[in-house]
Amino acid sequence: MRFDDLRFFVRVAELGSLSEAGREFGLSPSAASARLATLERAAGAQLMARTTRQLSLTEPGRLLLSHGRTALNELDTAFDLLDASASKPRGELRITSNTFFGRKHILPYLNEFMELYPDIRIEMSFTDRIVDIVGEGFDLAIRGAPLPDSSLMARKLGGNRRVLCASPDYIQKRGVPSTPADLAHHACIGLSLLPVWYFDGPKGEIACTITPAITGDSGDFAYDAALCGLGLSIKSVAHVWEDLREGRLVSVMEDYPVARTGNFWAVYPPATTTPPKIAVLIEFLLSKYGKPPYWERDT
Repeated sequence: MRFDDLRFFVRVAELGSLSEAGREFGLSPSAASARLATLERAAGAQLMARTTRQLSLTEPGRLLLSHGRTALNELDTAFDLLDASASKPRGELRITSNTFFGRKHILPYLNEFMELYPDIRIEMSFTDRIVDIVGEGFDLAIRGAPLPDSSLMARKLGGNRRVLCASPDYIQKRGVPSTPADLAHHACIGLSLLPVWYFDGPKGEIACTITPAITGDSGDFAYDAALCGLGLSIKSVAHVWEDLREGRLVSVMEDYPVARTGNFWAVYPPATTTPPKIAVLIEFLLSKYGKPPYWERDT
């Protein structure tokens, strides 16, 4: 039984006329009669007694009208609620991001965002691993690495240029490396997720397998270690732009820029339309970052 047929039946009963209901639905008299007959076959009972002059409900027809009208009202209410939910940003928004980006470029703006959209509840997860957002039930992920081929949707937030850097104290004690070969004579801050460092040289990419003086498992560890003068570290400019600007860290070996830098992306599960709660957050963050984002222009 189709809901459109049930809706047509209810309207026939309300008007007391098959032809008038047919005109409202854009049906010819024969098509209107055929539609009612289709509904009766689906119901397994005669719903209306019809003569050339009169149309009246049978007992099964009265039963179907009573419950059918209630069912259609409930259905219309459900669709109204769905429309309201779809058009107004609301609900829980689960976001995963690496720690530094979440701390520096998301959390500082969430108070204003939640004042603008009080019906959105936010849950944040900070981790440096690549999260399976579909499998783990996240609405949005912030990625700072090249995106693999996938069915996920993505919006670019800004560049993710990276630099080799160290504290002024380290530079004063150990000097400045000029080429990737010089790194063998320097203290390197290792990161378990980044065992090989890549640089762009005059003749192409150079892969440099480092022997770390100290190793950790998070980008924040490498950042803190560099600030403490423990060695050289590869860091995203989005993480250290303030430190570079204010002299707490110094960019080195700029003739051999860090390779494989990529961009920052807002990544979310595929859908025919972007859910409003995701769309408004992305647009809000882009308005705060600017184009190009402040970490690319404010160093």
